[in-house]
Amino acid sequence: MTTQPRWLDDEEQQLWRLILAGFNKISRTIDDRLQEGSEISSSEFSVLVALSEAEDHTLRLRELCDELGWDRSRASHQVTRMKKRGLLTKSKCPGDARGVLVTLTDQGMTHLEDAVPDHVETVRRLIFDHLNEDRADKIREFFADVIGAQEPVSYTHLRAHETIGNLVCRLLLEKKNAVFCL
Repeated sequence: MTTQPRWLDDEEQQLWRLILAGFNKISRTIDDRLQEGSEISSSEFSVLVALSEAEDHTLRLRELCDELGWDRSRASHQVTRMKKRGLLTKSKCPGDARGVLVTLTDQGMTHLEDAVPDHVETVRRLIFDHLNEDRADKIREFFADVIGAQEPVSYTHLRAHETIGNLVCRLLLEKKNAVFCL
């Protein structure tokens, strides 16, 4: 059964494009600041944070995928690139020949520790300096609804290749039960 798209009206289209522009600015600014200040990408930063918070600074690759919401291929390629840079190590999981353990190195921790102060300041400047408690509560409620929205089966195939913009698009439109995304 085919469902007809519920097209966005002008106001919704304007809001949607504002959301995309906001996410793009946040993403671009954070990535630029991390590259300039610490010579790591935002993807590398995400991996380093996840590992730094894990017990013994180690996660199975599958757990890292779950933590970051990435597919195995993306995580595996990212981990391989970071291993070459000395930011982490990969090893076989004891007792499970197919499992891979990813561990933060001292060099990776140093990069993370160098990046954190500027990253926090960037996030504060971009986001929190523009929020009061009321606005924060509304945004928190909105994103809780977006994250809790049930995913239609027809979107399942996008998971492996979707960007932040695609994810937000999918979740926002699911909230309205729409089937079309610009």
